[in-house]
Amino acid sequence: MRTSVCSALVVVLPFLIGCDRGDHEIGGSGFIEATSVIVSAETPGRLEVLFAREGEAVAAGATIGVIDSTTIKLQIERTSAQRQSAVSAIEIARIAIEQTAHDAGLARKEFDRVASLLGKGSANQQQYDQTENRYKQSELARRSAQVTYEARQTDLARIDAEIALLERQLEDCYPTAPVSGVVIDKLTEPGELLAPGKPIVEIAKIDTVWVKIYLPARDLPVIRIGGAATVDLEDGKNAPLQGKIVWIANEAEFTPKNVQTAEARADLVYAVKVNIPNPQGILKIGMPVMVRFSQ
Repeated sequence: MRTSVCSALVVVLPFLIGCDRGDHEIGGSGFIEATSVIVSAETPGRLEVLFAREGEAVAAGATIGVIDSTTIKLQIERTSAQRQSAVSAIEIARIAIEQTAHDAGLARKEFDRVASLLGKGSANQQQYDQTENRYKQSELARRSAQVTYEARQTDLARIDAEIALLERQLEDCYPTAPVSGVVIDKLTEPGELLAPGKPIVEIAKIDTVWVKIYLPARDLPVIRIGGAATVDLEDGKNAPLQGKIVWIANEAEFTPKNVQTAEARADLVYAVKVNIPNPQGILKIGMPVMVRFSQ
């Protein structure tokens, strides 16, 4: 399946949280996002069935739809018949090799016999020339049979490659989910004629999600890639989760324009991405969370 990675820009407000102990934690707020893949058609045809529904979980390898495969199946049947003919042609060519090799062997013996008699004066030059010619002709026939046999084998290899291609196209008529996740968008409907590359559904990987926050330059020395982070839903129901810093921007940018205050919008900040394991599916796309990094 052709796939593409999609992500959404999250808007956050960096903040500094004071602690009663005299030290402090740094962090920011953001929204849960998930890496997603778009499953696209790899073979043309009419979409007959779409099993995937928005909001449903799918497992990696699960069939998400069926594309009409009638034409491909007919092509496979036709090519399979051609293969049978090619196999028969190879057998005929193999028998021809055996026959011409046998004839060449007899012609060689006769030629050697006449050559010996010519040396003893018991055969004339005409007999020698005739047996030599028959021997050479039989050798040419043997070589021709060998070339024909190899050509028939090449034909069979070509047909096998064509069948393999058609069988792959047949498999592509049953597009599958490349990853486990949740269907977040249905991009086509049953009955539509699909061209190669036409998007079918978008699947979000929710076993690991991520959040992007923005920190001022003064906070960067206390964090590092691979460092731990605490992710809190602050809903009073779920305990904070542990995440890991996987990316820190190399260049500063202005805080996204739709934060709450004009003062914050004027600050230069650095984007920080945190991955959070989510095997139980507690975190949902779009959930607001607080992320904290301890000094």
